[in-house]
Amino acid sequence: MQTKHFTLIFIFGFLLSILSAQPISVKIASVAPPRSPWDIEQKALAQEWSRITNGRVELKFYNAGSLGGEGGVIKKMKALRPGQKSPIDGAIFTNIGVYELTPDSHALTLTVPFLFRNQDEVSYVLDVLNPDIEKAVNAAGFELLGWFNVGWANFFTKTEIRTPDELKRAKMGFSGIASPGLMAAFKSAGFTMEDIPGEKMLQSIKSANGIKVAYSIPMYAYATTYHTGLPYAIDVPLNPIMSAFIVSTPTWEAVPQEYRAALKEAVRKAEGKFSAVQQQSDREYLDKMRAEGSTLVKLTQAELRVWEAAFRVDAEKMANIPDSVINGPFYRKISSLLEAYRAKNGR
Repeated sequence: MQTKHFTLIFIFGFLLSILSAQPISVKIASVAPPRSPWDIEQKALAQEWSRITNGRVELKFYNAGSLGGEGGVIKKMKALRPGQKSPIDGAIFTNIGVYELTPDSHALTLTVPFLFRNQDEVSYVLDVLNPDIEKAVNAAGFELLGWFNVGWANFFTKTEIRTPDELKRAKMGFSGIASPGLMAAFKSAGFTMEDIPGEKMLQSIKSANGIKVAYSIPMYAYATTYHTGLPYAIDVPLNPIMSAFIVSTPTWEAVPQEYRAALKEAVRKAEGKFSAVQQQSDREYLDKMRAEGSTLVKLTQAELRVWEAAFRVDAEKMANIPDSVINGPFYRKISSLLEAYRAKNGR
């Protein structure tokens, strides 16, 4: 009888050791375009996670577009029934996806044009405010592992535009951005917005009565050939299009505690590497457009100050509409942080 008891214990322990040795598969949906620098860095991060955990954690990326976009991914990150595992464990979302997942994160407030001037300012603000954003993400049942900057948006225009008033009179579309709330915010500030599905943007650009301005990162504008119909680009980085690496809390807690700090540090290192690649990529794509006939519109310092002042006023208008995706107190907190940061650094 005692022998049988020990045999059962041995078998149970053996099965437990097999189960514990099984790799943990973390399924992540990403909006990164296939074969883009962003996609390449994601794959490098997956290899690093595997190295850190000796193969115990497998980071697998899936294209968000094939899963119904960011809205479809959010649905798949939630279990169909209580107790069930969700089909997708997490995502690398743009600001839009983060906001849709948890509006209290105020993630879309980070997209106000002319709020930030460079990546150093973005990194500083995120270091200070990330605990508040993480708290909102945690309350929704997820963990925020890190941020990536996928590019700085520019205005691409049909004719040369040098003032905010000229821009507001021109019909604008958001290329690759599906956010009715953000469009409503721009309308509230006096912009002439056109709600056009992404697949019809190029057709509208080529039409005589179509849009005259697209709001896009250079990589996307070049890949979609929007620049051929909108041959002017205001050569000022308007705002960072951020993406956040988010996983469900149960998935993160399934990762052995001994690895979590190192995995988060790997994400942080990847942020720095990707930031350098992204800045180079933005300039390369703008240069490609110029080589193909586009004109990069250089603003003077006086003109730039006019744009910055105009968007500070516009941001307050955007924040004051009902249920706005731009949060006024959060915007003013960022502005206050940046004012102190610039004064300290002589900028």
